[in-house]
Amino acid sequence: MYGLVLRRLQAAAASPTDVTDANIRRLVAEITWYGVLVGTTINLIQVYVVRLGASSLLLGAVTYGAALVSILWQLPAGRLMAAHGRRMRWVVNSLLVHRLLYLAIALLPFFITRALAEVTVLLIVLQAFPLAASNTSFLAMMADMLPPQRTTQVVGWRMAGLGVTSTLSTLAAGRILQRLAFPLNYQTIFLIGFAASLVSLWYVRRLHVVDPPPRRSEKALLGDVGRMLQRPGYAAFLLIACLSHVVIGMIAPLLPLYWVRLLAATDGQISILVTAASAAGVVGALSMQRLVGRIGRVWALALAPAGYALYPLLTSLSPSIWWLIPWAMMAGFFISALYTTLFSNLVALTPDQERTEYVSLYNMALFSGMFIGPIISGILAEVPGGVVIGLRLAAGVGFAAALWAISQRRLLLEAGRRADD
Repeated sequence: MYGLVLRRLQAAAASPTDVTDANIRRLVAEITWYGVLVGTTINLIQVYVVRLGASSLLLGAVTYGAALVSILWQLPAGRLMAAHGRRMRWVVNSLLVHRLLYLAIALLPFFITRALAEVTVLLIVLQAFPLAASNTSFLAMMADMLPPQRTTQVVGWRMAGLGVTSTLSTLAAGRILQRLAFPLNYQTIFLIGFAASLVSLWYVRRLHVVDPPPRRSEKALLGDVGRMLQRPGYAAFLLIACLSHVVIGMIAPLLPLYWVRLLAATDGQISILVTAASAAGVVGALSMQRLVGRIGRVWALALAPAGYALYPLLTSLSPSIWWLIPWAMMAGFFISALYTTLFSNLVALTPDQERTEYVSLYNMALFSGMFIGPIISGILAEVPGGVVIGLRLAAGVGFAAALWAISQRRLLLEAGRRADD
């Protein structure tokens, strides 16, 4: 009790600059530890599901099932959080549940052997419930705690920290996968990721941010959505974000199928690919502030999906796993660029007072893309040559997102002028 009071007094006495700098350090530390979970678990969990014998449609459900849950839950969750306030409590509790489900996935083979792939996919899909709440709260909270002029810089630092630890942990995970028998090898790396994610959660709990007062909307849910879509530039931005995530959703199940079934890649080779992508992501993250400063946030928003679209296209033309290393590095660079510029444009185009609701709709657009993409891929993967066709179609969608961003450049610039001043 006394410790809590003391911490609040210290936070009140600290200058805004001190609090901001402390928050930035914790934001970077949080995602740096989270990178271990990404490198050991998130990057490899679809390969694990393939090793369990999952069908193409079941593998796609890892992405589209979770995305469907997020689509249906995102807006109600955002409205509920806005009405009740206490964003930090929502973030911490939902992240804890999300992490515990990874623990359940790691321990599952000790308890069941039949339908292991199906139950594993079910747990992955269930993670979407806490993840939707935490993503909405955390993005809105981070946008509020960062000065506009430092947003791109801090997001770049976070992506760099994520890239470094995910690179090193994926490299270490590859060695563990080669030395231990299946499924113990995957269980081991999943448990390592879970332990690191708890350290990440500890840093999240130490963030200091003022919660906005609870605010109940008098309009129906669809009325709120219509009002938000009328905000200048916001609907155009959401379409770019959605199309970009159709690409990500399409290639998420296709890449493991291409690696394992077409190229007969080993776990060690796959870990090298993922490591190369993560390492290049560090470069992409650190260079984004300079790039955005040189070409502007809207041109960066067009460049990122176009660059990332080259990854599935060039992958579909590659006859050997080793050809994929430079393409994976390019993908890592552009995916970091994509998420950095999406966040900077989100902050520029949304009002401070209603950011939680706008972030909810933004996340809904992302997950809509993540829902549509894997369904298309799952259907194509069942026909001869469908994996290659799907990869090339994903590239086309990425180029379409870039062209739309270019066509809407003037509107996006004018709508976000206040953030560029």
